[in-house]
Amino acid sequence: MSGSFTNNGCANGGAFNRGGAFTVYLGHIVDPVDENIYRDIPCGALVVSGDGKIEAVGKWSDLSAQFSEGAEIVDCGQKLIMPGIIDMHIHLPQVTQIGKSGDTLLGWLEKYIFPAESRFSDLSYAEKIAAWFFDQLACNGTTLAVVFTTIHKESTDAAFRIAADKGMRAIMGKVMMDRNAPSTLLENSKDSIAQSEELAAKWHGHDNGRLLYAFTPRFAITATDGLLRECGKLWQSNPGTYMHTHLSESVEEVKKVASLFPDSRSYLDVYDRSGLCGERSVFAHSIHLDSEDLQVMHKKKCALAHCPSSNFFLKSGIFPIEKVKAAGVEFGLGSDVAAGPQMSIFGVMKDANFIQPKIWISPCELFYRATKGGAKALQLDDQVGSLEAGKEADFIVVDPTLKNACPRDILDHHTDEILSTIVFLGDDRMIDATYIRGRQVFGRGEGVNASSELHTVKGGKQ
Repeated sequence: MSGSFTNNGCANGGAFNRGGAFTVYLGHIVDPVDENIYRDIPCGALVVSGDGKIEAVGKWSDLSAQFSEGAEIVDCGQKLIMPGIIDMHIHLPQVTQIGKSGDTLLGWLEKYIFPAESRFSDLSYAEKIAAWFFDQLACNGTTLAVVFTTIHKESTDAAFRIAADKGMRAIMGKVMMDRNAPSTLLENSKDSIAQSEELAAKWHGHDNGRLLYAFTPRFAITATDGLLRECGKLWQSNPGTYMHTHLSESVEEVKKVASLFPDSRSYLDVYDRSGLCGERSVFAHSIHLDSEDLQVMHKKKCALAHCPSSNFFLKSGIFPIEKVKAAGVEFGLGSDVAAGPQMSIFGVMKDANFIQPKIWISPCELFYRATKGGAKALQLDDQVGSLEAGKEADFIVVDPTLKNACPRDILDHHTDEILSTIVFLGDDRMIDATYIRGRQVFGRGEGVNASSELHTVKGGKQ
């Protein structure tokens, strides 16, 4: 073997080979196929090209003759090499409010969230929080996040800039609200549309699609008919962009929407009438739906973000997973920070199983929902979500032994047992390294994106 060789826990200081040579990561590859099957390669190799694409995946014994010469070899030992995690719904400005005492959804928003989001009128504060936010995504193994920001154009622009600089992948947009919110978070609907259009023109498709734009009306309660209709027109006129909002999270919310939109058949119908249902529409929560709603979602290829940790915290209800699957509606998992108490999607996987009172969701399916299933829901499964030749090299290195609760010999166990341990005991402590397009954005002990900025913002105040 004449290539360079490292055995350093897979964290290589953020180095990124933009040349023609390959980097080969050796380890135990676990890769989702569907909700019932995963590909298991204990002595595997992930070959990454200089432009951040996956060149080959397989047994190293089968690939070594082709890729040893001139390649950099990174030996991860028995550690798992898995596709990066996809978080389909998370709020950047709410990270300072994690763990704040629960309430009903609407009361919690008024007490904690709206005041926290109002602070993003301060650009320097917004930049500090955004930097910490994207660093934390990386150290939690999240390689793609669908992100709510706030109504503030400058702060949203800064969030995109910081994500771009850090090499992160995101679908993100400025929140749009023109009623039923504090005065500090209300905007003129025409300004909201114009600013959203400007941000989309600037950032959608940045760096060959690493950053994508989502038009983001917060939810029907804080948007007038006019704003929703204009948002629908704007989204439809920008092919390839996303629409990201909340839907049917709590009974209280559903009743409020019904009173505000008496002519609509259902909460979903409010959005549908405004042209906000279709490919690349992402609806967070989607708990209280009827069969007609699900039929519309399937027909129009809407995507759902299941946020079980948040639903636990706010006692919002139980996601109708069996009905959603039967209807053929695609969905993935979302942390929904700050109602969700953690950014680790491992914890969300666990809660997705725990919250269901009558069915058991296998670790294999939960792993799929957090990776390839999320990518499929977002119509990005041709690019990310699994480790396949031709896709972008978004992957994580996972070491369950980094968490004390795991058996020291867990990596010697059957892969089903390893995967179960990750799902039910996993958190950020198991992430050894995170890569996006072959570039390391987090390495344990390497200081790569190891920002601690937020720790200087106690209680959300400087």
